[in-house]
Amino acid sequence: MAVFRGARVKSIHLIIAVLALSVFGIIAGDLGLFSRLSLETQRVIGLTEFGANMVIAIYGAVAFRRIAWSAYLVLSIVGFVLVSATTPIIAVWLVSKVLHGAA
Repeated sequence: MAVFRGARVKSIHLIIAVLALSVFGIIAGDLGLFSRLSLETQRVIGLTEFGANMVIAIYGAVAFRRIAWSAYLVLSIVGFVLVSATTPIIAVWLVSKVLHGAA
């Protein structure tokens, strides 16, 4: 399915975008890149990343593998609600970091 005439987005492009968002979130969290910014600015950055992740998941669910991208969408929402992670990959990283720190 093409978004615009001549421009085709493939499922692999969406996967790469999700991985890029996840790597950005993990690096920013570990290095504290936004720690000097105000809480409102940090919130806007996080919600923007979560929104981009939702757009990717919804587009994937509509255009490609409905079951896989729908499951990803549900995992994204669950991860955001439970651990405030913008992607499921970041949610797994946060949980493993907390569990490793507790042991």
